[in-house]
Amino acid sequence: MTLSARQQAIVSGLLEARRSGQPWQPEAYDASLELDDAYAIQAGVAQALGWFPEGPRAWKVGGTSLVTAAPLPEVLSSPAHWPAAAQPEWLIEAELAFRLARSPAGPSDLLACLGTVCVSIELIGTRLAGGLQAPTAWKIADQSVHAGLVIGPERPYAELAGYGPTDWAGLACRIEVNGQTRLQGQGGHPSGDPLATLPWLLDHAAAHGAGLRAGDLVTTGAWLVTTVRAGDRVEVSFDGLGQAQLLLTA
Repeated sequence: MTLSARQQAIVSGLLEARRSGQPWQPEAYDASLELDDAYAIQAGVAQALGWFPEGPRAWKVGGTSLVTAAPLPEVLSSPAHWPAAAQPEWLIEAELAFRLARSPAGPSDLLACLGTVCVSIELIGTRLAGGLQAPTAWKIADQSVHAGLVIGPERPYAELAGYGPTDWAGLACRIEVNGQTRLQGQGGHPSGDPLATLPWLLDHAAAHGAGLRAGDLVTTGAWLVTTVRAGDRVEVSFDGLGQAQLLLTA
């Protein structure tokens, strides 16, 4: 993979931020950074850090009018600890993640390949100064502002097979912080269907990696979002699908 001088400069800035723990401040958040640049930068960072020697095995995907994705370097099993002292507040997202039982032959085969589903908690973090307010392509370049993913026990996807818009809209989700309900609701997924972006990801993963394969995990966007702090104990639950737990250590 050959990067342009501009792409390489951004890769270098993001790598330094990861190594130092200090956000990198670009000279400007140039709105001319394009999506192709962003995905090339993602790949450049991953290559430099040796994340995916055999291709990504976990992904985040989301969006409605613009669908975006990032490969994930690490997935933690619940209950998990996360060192949170580096910043005063963290965003966390309540999500569902799906694991493939076999490699899909194509879009029409994709849903039949889903093997399990689990509750997940995504930690949102940025290596860019003010990165959560940066233009979309910059966020994508910064691993789609992903910091970490925690997954709960996996359940057979067959329990959800055949779910449609009404079923997803009725699925209850809850975030508890330190034993107290912080947010709860029914439905809440941005597109109304957490599986809607999987065909797009199938093409994207083939173009930017080894494709989607048996055993891959995909988390598909936030149902609820809240802020937490170091010392907080977080539990995300979906009715009938279990929960995932995270302790943000000081």
